[in-house]
Amino acid sequence: MVKEREAVEVDMHEHENEGGHDHVHGPDCNHDHDHEHEPGDEHGHEEVDEKEAAAAKLREAIEVGMEEVGTLRKKLTITVPREILDERLDEQYSELKREAIVPGFRRGHAPLKLIEKRFGEEVGDQLLGQLVSSAFLAATEKVEIKPLGDPSVWVEAPAPGSEGSRRVREKTSQLLKITDAMEHMELPATGSMTFTCEVEIRPEFALPELKGIPVNRPKVEVGDDDIQVQIDRMRARRGQYVPVEDAIRIDDMVIADVTQTIDGETVKEAKNVALAARGQQVDGVALPDMGDALAGKRAGTTVKLTATIGEEHSNLVYRGKTTEFTFAIHDVKRIELPEVDAAFLESMGADSEVELREQVRVALEGQLGSLIQRGMRGQIGQYLLDKTELEVPAGVSDRQTERLVARRMIDMYQRGVPEEEIRKRVDELRSEASADAVTELKLFFIMEKIAEKMEIEVADDEMNGAIGRIAAEQGKRFDRVRDELTKRDGVTALYLQLRDDKILDELLTTAVISDIEGPKKRSSARKESKLAEDASDGESGKSAENATETKPRGKSGESKGSGTPAGRGKKKAKS
Repeated sequence: MVKEREAVEVDMHEHENEGGHDHVHGPDCNHDHDHEHEPGDEHGHEEVDEKEAAAAKLREAIEVGMEEVGTLRKKLTITVPREILDERLDEQYSELKREAIVPGFRRGHAPLKLIEKRFGEEVGDQLLGQLVSSAFLAATEKVEIKPLGDPSVWVEAPAPGSEGSRRVREKTSQLLKITDAMEHMELPATGSMTFTCEVEIRPEFALPELKGIPVNRPKVEVGDDDIQVQIDRMRARRGQYVPVEDAIRIDDMVIADVTQTIDGETVKEAKNVALAARGQQVDGVALPDMGDALAGKRAGTTVKLTATIGEEHSNLVYRGKTTEFTFAIHDVKRIELPEVDAAFLESMGADSEVELREQVRVALEGQLGSLIQRGMRGQIGQYLLDKTELEVPAGVSDRQTERLVARRMIDMYQRGVPEEEIRKRVDELRSEASADAVTELKLFFIMEKIAEKMEIEVADDEMNGAIGRIAAEQGKRFDRVRDELTKRDGVTALYLQLRDDKILDELLTTAVISDIEGPKKRSSARKESKLAEDASDGESGKSAENATETKPRGKSGESKGSGTPAGRGKKKAKS
């Protein structure tokens, strides 16, 4: 199961898989393998004991002041005594003295003063990072709080926007991400080290009744519209964008000059930018309604959009301000689907369109069971959201948003969505994830607590099996997929998805399941498959408590969420 301090420990001490491993480990893996060990490995336990003793000593020695600064947000003032600083410095220099190569001296025989002079700055920077990290973790244990992610640290830093100024840059007190804050911190030459940070913490709450959850199991069949949507998706993979003269439609490509203003001042201009007509992030600002704003417009027109800049924007000065984007549209392009001709049919391995439609029907029917299962899981997830009283931190970090993006990408990888389609939708996913992050975070806390209660874990072979399936779907080698997931925070996202699916499937074993009729009619004008939605919604008109509220599927047909309904708080209009 996910440990209480996993978010901090994963963020601050990111585990990278060693190149020699042909597998990956879940977040809880302690690397107990049947590998052969080199002589001297018996000292490993002694090293662990020494680290635990050092952590306990640090926890006992530090002083911690704590105050409330918002919903589930704490401000910690942490003081590390000089005694601890000196001990850690002595340890660093002693190790350096044994190993450092200094011109004119044999290894291990250079004077300590020379070592300190030569490597002092490097040692100080390294020790500062170690101490801030370990002191923060020790402080959270001492005051018994469960942190969510890395802290932000108060530092004195040059005022934002003064880069390049010839005058002396004025310093102001700023709250920065820990990685940015480290650039403005240093070890004190004398006395103790004190720093102040703020951190979001995990909430305390009670779980609802987990047995007897009402769930609808709809009877859903593959229809002609579903088959046509899948064939159009296959055509779209081979399509190309061509200029059009008519009005913009959702998912069209727009070529426009973009101007961004804040407080009436132009802060950014760009010419001939290619933008998709759908919700996305532009220069770090979420514009979820961009598709609707562009739809219906033509080349030669101008569209204006206003938005509030999020608290995680890279420029501190801009956070919380209203910004306006102006899009001067030059050209409109639309994807042109290839004809279902002999060449296309041959590329699909079919001799006729009838045979192709039958192949697609068989494939969709094979997926139907898993789609219905996903929908039932979604109903369980929605029940948990509706029945759990839970506060979440007021400010959700961009780290949480990026993890949600990673998780939704994992979901699409597992369903065989081509990588080029996923890449085209990254901005849209990020925009949606930013809006859904609070609900997603709430569900994360709920699932984490259930995992602890039910003692549900994900084994290494389950992780490796899931990565192997993704590799097969994408036509890539296992190690390449593993490395890509590691870079994108995908290993954690995959672990959480597998864990949550196991939890939901376990809860389904004790759920009260009702078999119902699925929707009778689908509009042929719909551009996306209704299969997953039918499986999730169960029955038109049911309340959110009994039906999953699934976000619309995108043009390419992929669902925008995972099996759980985090972020699905908006009911869809039924066709």
